[in-house]
Amino acid sequence: MKHTLHLILTIIFIGLIFESQAQEPNRSHSSGVGRRYSLGFCMGSGADWILTKKDEFKNAGPVASLRYGIPIDINFTTATNYYFTTGLLFQHLGGKQQFTMTDTARALYDIENNVRSYRSIFITIPVGIKLKTPDFSNFVFAVNFGLQQSFAISSKATDKFKLEDGTKQTIKRNDFSKSTFIFREAAYIGVGLEYVIKDDFRVHLFVNYAYTFTNYFKKSTEWGEKGNLNSLELVLGCNF
Repeated sequence: MKHTLHLILTIIFIGLIFESQAQEPNRSHSSGVGRRYSLGFCMGSGADWILTKKDEFKNAGPVASLRYGIPIDINFTTATNYYFTTGLLFQHLGGKQQFTMTDTARALYDIENNVRSYRSIFITIPVGIKLKTPDFSNFVFAVNFGLQQSFAISSKATDKFKLEDGTKQTIKRNDFSKSTFIFREAAYIGVGLEYVIKDDFRVHLFVNYAYTFTNYFKKSTEWGEKGNLNSLELVLGCNF
């Protein structure tokens, strides 16, 4: 309930910001000051992995991530250096864990080893700060950092294991939502580069790292999984 309230307050805050901007003309870069706000589009990919929190599991490597959406930069100053950043994103995140099977589990399931891959789609509202340098020959260096509030809208899992007789099997779980925690709270930080095409029409490239504070899994799952998501991604986009 508290996570839902947090998200609602964030949406209300963003709405109040846009209401205040509607009462003031958008400023022009050519006038020597920054625009009040800018919209854009971004798409990115990278690697996700799960930091396991139980001895029965170990990390089994990364999986590819995907993100896309609409970033929004809001300028609270008369310069072009300090921005509040938010937006609406769709993030495809996940990871892989290998079960360190006990003798009892091997006897019960005839399983030698088992690797489970997790994939979830989240709707994310970032809330952060972006700091920019003055432009040098149309290039601008930037850093961004903040928090991400996310809700899972779908979740899947795939088991790949080998039986004791050597037979390999794959089981796809197309609905893993009952075992995935619906809310995700993460912190992110990144560095990037913008290229000014004309005034506030810019393309950007950022490298971001995100660490999730909340457990990826619910408290009770089939195998008792527990762990936190990590993400490293390359994001390409434009603002106008």
